[in-house]
Amino acid sequence: MNEREARQAVANAGRMLLQEKLVARTWGNVSCRTGTQAFVITPSGLCYEGMTADDVVLYEMAAGTWTGSRKPSSERGVHAAAYARFPEAGFVIHTHQTYASALGLAGFDSRMLTDGEKTALGGVTRAKYGLPGTKRLRANVTAALASGAHVVLMSQHGALIVGKDQKEAFERAKLLETVCKAACKGQPEGTDISSEKLASLTERVKGEFSCIAYTAAPAVRETAKLATLFRAQLDDMAQMIGPRLVTVDMEESAVKKALKTRDAVLVSGLGAICRAGTEGDCEALRLLVEKACVSFLHTRALHVSIALSTIDAWLMRLVYRKKYSKKIGG
Repeated sequence: MNEREARQAVANAGRMLLQEKLVARTWGNVSCRTGTQAFVITPSGLCYEGMTADDVVLYEMAAGTWTGSRKPSSERGVHAAAYARFPEAGFVIHTHQTYASALGLAGFDSRMLTDGEKTALGGVTRAKYGLPGTKRLRANVTAALASGAHVVLMSQHGALIVGKDQKEAFERAKLLETVCKAACKGQPEGTDISSEKLASLTERVKGEFSCIAYTAAPAVRETAKLATLFRAQLDDMAQMIGPRLVTVDMEESAVKKALKTRDAVLVSGLGAICRAGTEGDCEALRLLVEKACVSFLHTRALHVSIALSTIDAWLMRLVYRKKYSKKIGG
């Protein structure tokens, strides 16, 4: 594949991440090898929907330099680590898929996979936590890749998936989500429902905010029954929702008051309501609340207490609000 074809493949794959619900908003990243020491990668903070081949960045691994009008993803280091470990690798994706993220927190055991799943995935392992885009994260992922596994669950962050080409990488991502969903603990039975009470409440408070959305997904409803608040376990929750997700009474005044200082709140026994400046942000918040609740129930069922440090959570929230969120759309 030549560089132009690789650029187009990466731009297309960004939209696939959204379609497959492997990420929300602009999170996650995709790269394609173009040479022994080079790959093209999605830029930092640009919406996938409108991304073109010209937006994709060429990165030179040996020199650590890039060519293009935009800055490459801050996670270029973990992509470089994957290509260095696997010379045959041609495509790498970093996802924030729901159930793989939950299993990355606790409870993952490679013995839960069948021999066929292990072969199809190319092996799965877990990496210790590191702040996004840091040398520590790259070092932890590099150590995990040394096991020979082509799929790495990045603790409190997401998953890194290595394939010989785009097709194999995405097939591995989808299979990973299937097996992790089957292994995820503490999840209530049932499907998403239309909650008339929550819908009515959302309608009554929406005049106060630019955009508003709600979710009555099973995991969210269950969490809203069990928790008065829980701390962020995952990076993307800390960034876009904040260090804590709290539960408020189903009274209109309580919800309005909470949403004036928070982007998302759980509503006792009903689900959650989110507010944002754009519909795209509202949808991303809805998805992140659902993932955060799936993860909370999973670790709760395992009796595991895991959360980001208060300092790390507030740091990511600050960086997101002051810098990253302003880059969306270029």
